[in-house]
Amino acid sequence: MRNRDEIHTLWPLLGLLLLAPLFWSCADHKDPDGHVSSPRVLLITAHPDDETLFNLGRFKERGWYVAIALVTNGEGGSVVQAIRQDYDPDRDKDILTEAAPGPDAWLTQPPAGPRLRQIASSYQLAEQRRGEFLSGMARHRVAEVFFLSTLDDADFEDSWDNGIINWDQNLLIQRLGKVASLARPDIIITLNPDETWAHPQHQGLGRIVLGLHRDGFFDRPGLPRPALYGLREHGWYFQSLAHQVGDLTFDRYEWSSVLATTYADSWWGVTSTYISQSSHPIWFEARVGVGILPGYAETDRIRRLTCEDCSGGLNEQFERYPPNRLGMNRLPDNPTLYSVR
Repeated sequence: MRNRDEIHTLWPLLGLLLLAPLFWSCADHKDPDGHVSSPRVLLITAHPDDETLFNLGRFKERGWYVAIALVTNGEGGSVVQAIRQDYDPDRDKDILTEAAPGPDAWLTQPPAGPRLRQIASSYQLAEQRRGEFLSGMARHRVAEVFFLSTLDDADFEDSWDNGIINWDQNLLIQRLGKVASLARPDIIITLNPDETWAHPQHQGLGRIVLGLHRDGFFDRPGLPRPALYGLREHGWYFQSLAHQVGDLTFDRYEWSSVLATTYADSWWGVTSTYISQSSHPIWFEARVGVGILPGYAETDRIRRLTCEDCSGGLNEQFERYPPNRLGMNRLPDNPTLYSVR
C-alpha cells in the first residue's frame, strides 16, 4: 500500500518535470541580471525631430531598450526666427518666420527671444540640431544612438526638394545592417511610406525600410521577424487624419503614474529641446492656432506596416509590459553614441 501511495505522489511531480520545458519556452526571457527582458525597439528616422511624431515616453515608462538610427543631421533646413505678430493668411504663407543658415539666421528662445546664437553655416545648423536631438533622447532615456552621417561630411543629403535621389542606397543598407546587428530589435519603427504629402525623405526612407523588412533583411536566426511600424504624421498634415490600415491610437491625455504627468505633457517637455525647429511646441502650436496644421488633438498614432499573424501588436505589448518604475530607473541617463561607418 505504501508503494502505491508513493507512486501516486510521484505522478504529479513527473508531470511537472515533463511540462517544465513548455512552461520555460512560454516564459519571458531574462537578462544576465535576472530582469525580465522586454522588447527591444529600433527607430530608423531621417532627421532630428522625426521621433517626435510618437511619444517615446511610452517606452521609457516601461523600461524598454530603445535605439535610434539617424540618417541625416538636419542641416538642409531653416532656423525658426519668430512668430509673425501681424499674420494675415491672405498675405502671408506662414505665421512663422524662418531663415536659412547665414548672417540673418539666429537661434532664438521661443516665442520672442532673446537671440542665443548665430547659425551662419549648414555645419552649425547640423551641430545645433544634433545637440537638440541628444538632449531630447537623454530625457527619453534612449539607450543608443547610431549616426549614419557625420557632421564634417554628410553621407546622406538632407533635402526636401531632392528627396532620396542623391542617397547612396547601397551604403544606407550596409549601415542599417550594422545597426540592426548591434541593436537586435524585436520592434522596428520608421517613417510611414504612405504619407505621400509629407517630407519626401520620410516617404522614401519608409519605403526602403519596408522593402528590406519584406525581404527578411532584419530577420534573426531562431527568432520571429521583428514587427514593423510607421510613424503617422497626423499632427502635421490634414490628409494624414484619414485612417490607414494598421493604425493604432493611444490617448495623449492619459496620466502616467511612472512619468508623473500626462503623455501630452511628457511630449511637450521633451520636444521643447528643438528650439531651432518648427516642431518645438510653441512654434508648432502657433501654426495649429491659425489652421496651418491640424495638431495632434487627443491621440498619438502609429501604424503597423506588416502583419504576419496580426497578434502581439504594440497595443498588446503595452498591456503585457505595463509601466514599471524600476525598469525605467535602470535605463541610462544618456545614450551611448555610435558613428556607423
